[in-house]
Amino acid sequence: MRAFLTVSGDAQAIAAAMTSGAHALIVDVAGLASPVLPSERREGAPLLYLRSHDPERDLPAMMAAAPHGIVLPRCEGARDVMELAARLAVEEAMQDLRDGATRILALVAMARGALALQTLAGSSDRLDGIAWDARALRTDIGASTFRARDGALIPPLAETRALVRLAAAAAGVDAIDAACEPGGDLAGEIEEACRDGFAGKLVLDPDQALIVTMASAAGPSG
Repeated sequence: MRAFLTVSGDAQAIAAAMTSGAHALIVDVAGLASPVLPSERREGAPLLYLRSHDPERDLPAMMAAAPHGIVLPRCEGARDVMELAARLAVEEAMQDLRDGATRILALVAMARGALALQTLAGSSDRLDGIAWDARALRTDIGASTFRARDGALIPPLAETRALVRLAAAAAGVDAIDAACEPGGDLAGEIEEACRDGFAGKLVLDPDQALIVTMASAAGPSG
């Protein structure tokens, strides 16, 4: 189980995240002229994925940082993946980067994206993983809570989670489970994610990243 740590694009936050033990950082570059990234990528350092709510505007600046990958926010199917892949190919050529080097992490955050998950298989060789955002999806569907009284995810979220896992398997890429909300049972969610075959989990802070990493190192509990 690998931790994908979401972090703001300021230098202090990234410096702290680099030593968190996370497998990858998802750096939010919204509003920044250019992402503030480490000048050196030491061996074993977290992979860098960049995310913007306006990729059309920010992609040239993001690609100048030569990230491992770009997050495709609110992915709504294969067409979104293919369009981003085409733009990445152009930017790689313009910025003298190796063709195909930049990966895509598809993030499902809306009902339309959940219903189009089956289209992602075969959409692009750049597709690196499929993740989902429980908070955004809950807002989109108008649900008042994440979990029922028995602690289980409410049906629309549980169904989306299952579809993410199946779509990732069909596409031959990693499935990344949603972040645990503050006050939630992170240890329980890690156990569930491991049980269900997720390769990673989105996390919201370095402490969560450390818990995911330590739990993975400890192996299954039973």
